[in-house]
Amino acid sequence: MNAPATSPTQGTRRVSATFTHRVVPDDLTGHTGGGASFLQVLLKRFSYQSPEQWTARILDGRVTLNGAIATPHTQVARDDLVTSHITDYEEPAVPLDFRELVVDGNLALVHKPAGLPVHKTGKIFVNVLANLYRAFKGDEGWTPLNRLDVETSGIVAFARGKEALRAFSPAHPGTVWTKAYLAVVDGVMEAPCVHEGSLAEWPEHAIRSRMRVHDGGKAARTDFTPLMSREGRTLVLCKPVTGRKHQIRAHLADLGFPITGDKVYGHDGRYYLKRLQGELTEEDVAALGAPHQLLHAVSLTIRTESGTGISGIDARLPDGFAATFPAATVDWLTPRLAHSVTER
Repeated sequence: MNAPATSPTQGTRRVSATFTHRVVPDDLTGHTGGGASFLQVLLKRFSYQSPEQWTARILDGRVTLNGAIATPHTQVARDDLVTSHITDYEEPAVPLDFRELVVDGNLALVHKPAGLPVHKTGKIFVNVLANLYRAFKGDEGWTPLNRLDVETSGIVAFARGKEALRAFSPAHPGTVWTKAYLAVVDGVMEAPCVHEGSLAEWPEHAIRSRMRVHDGGKAARTDFTPLMSREGRTLVLCKPVTGRKHQIRAHLADLGFPITGDKVYGHDGRYYLKRLQGELTEEDVAALGAPHQLLHAVSLTIRTESGTGISGIDARLPDGFAATFPAATVDWLTPRLAHSVTER
């Protein structure tokens, strides 16, 4: 079953929408005195906008509390209704060619193209995978169980209803997620390897989101298997045993094999920093090797203690992979990936 396959990547889309959120106890935790201001709730629940941006939206009435204009300092209580109005906004265009891979009861696996956010970002509110898939199903009960970086393609799991969200969450006791990714890396990886370097934040780095291998970090392990090499690059099967932020990207870069197109971990991050100042040139993209990082979530299995769950493979590789490794067809990849789906 496929969603409409349109994939514009340039220009903008004019959108208008209204979003609501009912305040829950978690929105109010972590603040002195046990309460939280309107601005604090917005920053905790919707961190994709800055304090200045949310303050402006509150003051001009684009974000209201219980149907009325409030101030950033208004105290918020449980079950208060937050409403955000977006009117005649020029939203950046994103690829829309997601597709449904597997559905089993209240679970689904969905292909996300590179460039499509899973959730709202600072600039994209309407055309995100969570909204698009709910509209495709005609059912607001579907919610993503995981997320991928905007530039990463591949499988995103959805669950329908609170019980499925709880039971199949990767944080639920007894529920096991087995994941595999494909990456195109710069350099020739000649043999399988394991990286067990702990990963930590790097607050003093110019790129604040960047992770580093550091003894004081959180334990992490990724298994890597090279599948084929061509013209100085390698197609690598990556199996994260743990689930740390940027784990695959940081481990590969630390091994000396940064992911092709990775602006944060490749080329010392200089193209990420340059992009903050404006658009990259064609020469920059050529140096990176791809307009986005060539990382693809290719397989996923979710299993509970009782054996219920879902499995799937997303072996139809995006164009960037196919252009670099034309021999990596669906027929070639599928048997090499089959064991990654059934492992526990």
